[in-house]
Amino acid sequence: TSSYSGLEEAVFKNIEACMQLVRITRTSMGPNGLSKMILNHSEKLVITKNASAIATEIEVNHPAAKMLVMAAQNQALEYGDGTNLVVTFAGELLERAKDLLEQGLVVTDIIAGYERALRHILNQLDGNSSSTLIYRPFGDLHDKKQLALAIKPALASKQSGYEDFLSGLVAEACVQVIPEDSRLFNPESIRIAKVPGRSITDSFVVRGFVIPTLPRGAVQRMQNCRIAVYGCAIELDRTETKGTVLLQSAEELLDLSASEEKAMDAKIKEFSDSGINVIVSQMSFHDLALHFCDKYNILAVKIGSKFEVRRFAKSVGAALNMTFRVPEQEKLGACSEMTIEEIGDKQVIVARDDGSANVASDGGVAEDPGVSCRDITTIVLRAATQSVLNDVSIAIGNAVNVVKAACSDDRFLPGAGAAEMALATQLHDLASKEPGLQQYSMHAYAEALEVVPRLLAETAGLPADEVMTEMQSRHVQGVDYTGVNIDGADESGEWTLNTSAAQIYDSLAIKAWAMRMATDTACNVLRVDVIVMRKQAGGPKPQVPGQTE
Repeated sequence: TSSYSGLEEAVFKNIEACMQLVRITRTSMGPNGLSKMILNHSEKLVITKNASAIATEIEVNHPAAKMLVMAAQNQALEYGDGTNLVVTFAGELLERAKDLLEQGLVVTDIIAGYERALRHILNQLDGNSSSTLIYRPFGDLHDKKQLALAIKPALASKQSGYEDFLSGLVAEACVQVIPEDSRLFNPESIRIAKVPGRSITDSFVVRGFVIPTLPRGAVQRMQNCRIAVYGCAIELDRTETKGTVLLQSAEELLDLSASEEKAMDAKIKEFSDSGINVIVSQMSFHDLALHFCDKYNILAVKIGSKFEVRRFAKSVGAALNMTFRVPEQEKLGACSEMTIEEIGDKQVIVARDDGSANVASDGGVAEDPGVSCRDITTIVLRAATQSVLNDVSIAIGNAVNVVKAACSDDRFLPGAGAAEMALATQLHDLASKEPGLQQYSMHAYAEALEVVPRLLAETAGLPADEVMTEMQSRHVQGVDYTGVNIDGADESGEWTLNTSAAQIYDSLAIKAWAMRMATDTACNVLRVDVIVMRKQAGGPKPQVPGQTE
């Protein structure tokens, strides 16, 4: 084993390792942020602006930098957005802590100041707070236009130029599945199907489920579908023990195969008699099963992924059966139609529902809406390359998670760096009244917050110093909704804008959690003063990209 201790060997090296990661991700912040092209160890090309995806694909090995990666992943797991803020803000806190340590402050005072600053921010953003930063601009999240405005900033930061189209697309998909009690909205209800070809603006929403496969049998389309879903193979039951059959003539061989055919015929006929006209399975269909499915006009579909089978079962309101037998009526699903459609050069099965096809208790089709495909909508994404499809898919995933956050907590903060600058101004005032050494780390915390509007200005190609000076002047005057105008100076020569008038908002829940995660991570890195590393016990050496054994 080997060990490193002290400021020079442990703390500063940990901070430098974290800063190497931050320098990669920080320029990806904002609508004009730059994408990163990564060729990972499996030689897969990834082009993305998502900090969590970047940190995962570059395979960070340093233990301190890994803490930043885990913080970003936890942010993505909790809220699905704000990962770049976590990494960038934590890095800024560590960089300013390094300056304070070089000036003679001890780690304890720095951490205490950071935690004091975080408590002030969380108090300002608390539900009982009367802070002027908190807005509730979107009263009805079931309204497509309001929902599109809520998610537009999240999409603009990932797909600048397409935010208007994509926000409308995501809003259309979400509005169809948000329940009456919006707090029960499930992001899993929004599926994404990626089909290469054409452009992003050719993407569309399907009310139902898109299955990227073709039917197994001759039946290619079905209307008023009554669906049985299975997680097992569609074949006759067989004993687990091995058996030997003695055949003494050709007639006995024919009788053996005939008995198997009769059994399968009877089984599939039983499905047909119960009104089932679609069978979906995760596993294979026996050739005889396919033959008799065609005979009785039953659509046979195989979905190879167990996760997709479960999602499909949920979308049509069916139960997942693990044995091949006719299920009870309440375990059947329904949709209006399942048909083959060609998207680009790819053929897919689309399960649509208009509320007209539902399972009735007598085995027929109910007239009143009941179980339907309306629990899931699918966004069919089109783009020229797979890399663009993957990047847009991540952006849409972030937007859907913003919808989830808005459904749980309808409070928003002014965007475009306005909230960070307002909180930084408050912290500078609070630190000036602090008599102890914590005031220096509180000032440093406020300066770290200011990196958000500064990065927005830098990535937009604006004179960052002029923008920051103008913003600081406005916020000192109490104009808390002043943010960065990334389009440049307006007719009056101002580099800032009214975020309330421009309707640029960020989710309070996402931003508060990101600041908490970043602060906790930075403090944990600063608390480490000894690094102990053991030698590798054995096993294969790490794979070098581009080389094979």
